[in-house]
Parts: sequence; structure tokens; C-alpha cells
Amino acid sequence: MDDASDSLPIRPRQLIRDQVFATLAEEIVSGRRQPLEEIRDQDLQAEYGVSRTPIREALTRLAEIGLIEVSTNRFTRVAPIDLAAQADRLEMACAVVAYCAHTTIPTLTDEQVSALDARIDDILAFDLTLAGSREVRGHWYGLWGSLVIAAGNQTMIDILDGQLAVHLTRTIPTQRTPQDIADYLRHALGELRELVHRRDGDRARALIEELFHRSSIGPLRDAAAAS
Repeated sequence: MDDASDSLPIRPRQLIRDQVFATLAEEIVSGRRQPLEEIRDQDLQAEYGVSRTPIREALTRLAEIGLIEVSTNRFTRVAPIDLAAQADRLEMACAVVAYCAHTTIPTLTDEQVSALDARIDDILAFDLTLAGSREVRGHWYGLWGSLVIAAGNQTMIDILDGQLAVHLTRTIPTQRTPQDIADYLRHALGELRELVHRRDGDRARALIEELFHRSSIGPLRDAAAAS
């Protein structure tokens, strides 16, 4: 993605197993490796030019966070997208972001307000009927990540960055966002900008909760129920 994770803390130099993990995660999240696509150790060894051990370690981590499925002596494959689980993750992200907005917006510096303005402008530059695309999702993640970082709560940064990021930016096959929701998103971003400038953390929290539920969590719950 337009690395929205640039907004999060820079990690130390990665070990080989971490590089394999990051590469495989990116391939899954981007859709290069499709749901239910089989993953073979020997193929990865040839493709990445590394030994079996870091590959197995990376696959174990990917299974732990739900990006791959492993059935012993049967298959290792890309996990399908679980819409109900995705809605659960978005509810967690909503809680983290809304709390951070509530606590940090009243104390933002002018420089931080300008940075959030730029994040909002990045999203508004797109046709928001494409709000579910990976590129736009990356910009949303950058906006929410900026609020979490500004709050300075390392535990919440770790939750967003370590447990939720790959799922929140994963490509989900979907139709275009309905025009009424796209219009709502554009209006909500404008309102969020005003609340940030007014340093109104209370109303920003309520707006973010509504935005998550109306644009993402609710539709995912509906889609999961219908599937």
C-alpha cells in the first residue's frame, strides 16, 4: 500500500524470518495470494532463497494471526476472508481510535492538526465509492494510525499495528461503496476536520464510532449474516 504504516513507529532491522513473514503477509493482504490458495514450503524456499526454518516460523505467525490455515499433513493455505471476524476486528479498531481521539484531540498542537488535515485531504482526493479499495483503505488506516500515535499509548499502538493492521488493510472483494455511503463519508470527514480544529474530543469520538459502524461494521455484519 501507499505505506500507511509509515505513520507507525519504525521497526528495528528485521531478521530473515521477519522479512519472510512481512513479504508473505503483504502478498496475502494485497490479494496476490488468493483465499484458499495452497502454500508449499519448497515453493517458498525456491522463490525467496531462504531455508525452511524461517519459512516455517513465518507460517506459524501467519496462522496465529489468521492469515493462513494449517491442517497437519493436509494443507497450508491462505485463509478465506471471514466477514464476521473482520467486523469484530473493526469494532476493536473503532474502540481504540475513538478513545484515542477523545483523549488526544483536545491537546493537539497546530502541527499535529495540519498533519491530520493532510491525511483527510488524502482520502478526499479519491472517489469514495472506491472506499473499500486497498489504496483508499490504506489512507484510512494512516488517518486512524495518526490519532493513535498522537495519543502516545504504546499498548494501543501495538494492538493497531501488530494485531489489526494486516487485516484492516486486506483486499476484500466487494462492489463499489453505495453513493449514499460515499456521500456520508465525505461529509463525515469534513465534520471530523472541523472537530479537530476545534479540539472537540467528545464529539470526534462519537463521530468516529458512527463512521465505523455505518460505513464498515454494519455492512460487514449484514454481509456475514447473508452468506
